[in-house]
Amino acid sequence: MNTTATATGMSVASTAALLIASAQAPLGSTLIAVALPSIGIGIDADLVLITGLLVTGYLVVNVVCQGPAGKISDLVGHSRILWTGIGLYVIGAAFGLVAQGVSLLFVSRGAMAAAGALVVPATLALLRLHVPPGRRGRIFGLFGATMGIAAAGGPALGGEIVSLFGWRAVFLANLPFLALAAILLHLYPLPAGRIQTQRSLRGLTRSLDFTGIGLLALSLAFLIVASRLDGARFAAVLLAAALAGVVFVGWEAKAAAPIFDPHLFSLPAFSAGTLMIALQNFAMYGLLFQLPQFFSVFRGTMPREIGYMLFVMMIGMVVAAPVGGQLTDRIGARRTALAGSLLLLSGMGQLWWLGSFETPTDAMTALLMFGLGIGLCNAPAQAASMGAVVPGQAGMAAGVSSTMRYLGGILSILVLGTVLGNDAVVSLARHDLMIRLFTVALVLSTLLSRRLPGADIAAARSS
Repeated sequence: MNTTATATGMSVASTAALLIASAQAPLGSTLIAVALPSIGIGIDADLVLITGLLVTGYLVVNVVCQGPAGKISDLVGHSRILWTGIGLYVIGAAFGLVAQGVSLLFVSRGAMAAAGALVVPATLALLRLHVPPGRRGRIFGLFGATMGIAAAGGPALGGEIVSLFGWRAVFLANLPFLALAAILLHLYPLPAGRIQTQRSLRGLTRSLDFTGIGLLALSLAFLIVASRLDGARFAAVLLAAALAGVVFVGWEAKAAAPIFDPHLFSLPAFSAGTLMIALQNFAMYGLLFQLPQFFSVFRGTMPREIGYMLFVMMIGMVVAAPVGGQLTDRIGARRTALAGSLLLLSGMGQLWWLGSFETPTDAMTALLMFGLGIGLCNAPAQAASMGAVVPGQAGMAAGVSSTMRYLGGILSILVLGTVLGNDAVVSLARHDLMIRLFTVALVLSTLLSRRLPGADIAAARSS
């Protein structure tokens, strides 16, 4: 079945399967956004509680599991972890289909989040191991675009599903994509890799840093609690979150078997690429949740119209992703990322006049520029970060990279909730403040792009 293998070391079909499977994580994080009011009515639950558990809770579980999942995939095999994640997705969907209350819905979303945490690092590690350096830009460009498209297209797809089939169908939306990925992987198996020898459950558990996992979860828990407080209590809990984060980093730096090795950030290309992705995700996830709220509250826009507005961002990603990948392989990650960063800043700059927008159409040009920028930046950032690590740490590096990707989304949603609050009427000034914060994040991302490998390194890798 591998006769169709390309120069990447794996078939086009198996590569497509990996991208489809990994896309279910960001799709699941945003797909549910427009369904939340219907879910609240359907199970008679408070909307704030539903949002916290099913959206923020999803991202937290995903982030906490990324590091251990990456480490486990290095130990027992990336393909095994990939298939385990696909199976866990199905279990989570089954729970969501039969859930009658908040508890089981949270279990469903938690299972799906853990599934994404297994699939994404495994996919990144497999691409790192089987794609030669001269083609990594193109493949990682497609990966980044797929993840961004899934996140941006989630609200539009979710809106259509809820309108046609009701809110429970949202929990089944991933299954057709997963079925397609499973069929492709069955027909076109992945290339055989190194067989890991550490397979016993006892040996595996000894290789995991449970203290580090707990400290990371504690830090994220404090962040969530802080987002629901104000005044002195907010400052105190936020400080506790920061302290837990510092202790976590210090512990991981000395741990014998870390799940989140801070020393990876001593590699300039890895740190720059990973932090770029986190900062850009901070801005993208923020817009995905802020703009629907703005147009719904201030302009009375229907969910379907908002979904199509965000779809424009996805179009930009689709157009720019292959270009970004090819440019990365030809002229280097640095120049490609700088070009994408300028487009991002251009799009965000147009949103500084958000308060004057009357319809979603007014935001489409800005979102198109933003999508083009994301599409160009993903390839150089991901290729540079994964290319900087040795093969034996591919899984861990992928876990760290994915953790930072989703951490950017979590922080964005938490900051958005803190700034906008739960007031019945949110001032335009608060929306403007969020746009300014997203702009700062993109400026920092642009500065980091200068630390990516240049054209000389790209040429050497290609040759």
